[in-house]
Amino acid sequence: MKNKIDAFLTRREIRDCFDIEFLLRRGVELHFKDQGPFLDFQRKLDRLTERNFKVKLGSILESDLRDYYVRHTFSYLKEKLAQMVSTP
Repeated sequence: MKNKIDAFLTRREIRDCFDIEFLLRRGVELHFKDQGPFLDFQRKLDRLTERNFKVKLGSILESDLRDYYVRHTFSYLKEKLAQMVSTP
């Protein structure tokens, strides 16, 4: 997970977020050392465009998954990030 987070922060490739969400769904925990990388991750995640989902991510996914991510983006990942903010 740490490597995938670092990869997304460095490369800003949507497929890294897909992999992170996949790992989260498999029970791997999401951790950030401090608030700086956490906020940077959120900003970069929010900057992903519809084109990123339709073209870049869509080119590597089957049609049913492609349709899901075009409609819902990374809602599961964003939900987990929101839980991290609300947890004391």
